[in-house]
Amino acid sequence: MHKNSYGQNRQVKFTTEREYYRALGYLAKSDNTSSIHWENNEDQGAWGSEGRIHFLINTPPIPGYFKLTAGRPGVEHHTNCNEFVENIVINHNFVMSSSQNIENIRSTVPASFINDFNYGLTL
Repeated sequence: MHKNSYGQNRQVKFTTEREYYRALGYLAKSDNTSSIHWENNEDQGAWGSEGRIHFLINTPPIPGYFKLTAGRPGVEHHTNCNEFVENIVINHNFVMSSSQNIENIRSTVPASFINDFNYGLTL
C-alpha cells in the first residue's frame, strides 16, 4: 500500500490505491498536459530544491488531490511536493521531463492495478 498523502502539508493525497495508480497513468501519458521537474531553487537564492509537477492545462483531470498553485507563462498550475516526486522517480521509473517511458513505469505497477494505470492513461 502506498501512502495516502505526501508532503509536509499533504499537497498530494489519495483516497485509495486505485486512485494512486490512476494518477501515475495520467502523469505517464506524455501528452503535453503535465511534466515532472526538480528545480534547484537554491541556485536562485531560495532555501532549497523542489520536486514539482507542472500542469500545462487549466483543469487537469488527474485522480486524487494535487494542491494546485499559480503557474507561469506556459504552465497553468504546479504542485510542489518533494516527497511525491521522489517517490515516483525512485519507485516508478519516472524521469524529469514531459516525456515518460510508459512501459518502464507500467513495469512497476502491481498486476492488480494495471487496469487503473491504463485508465489513467486515457484521462
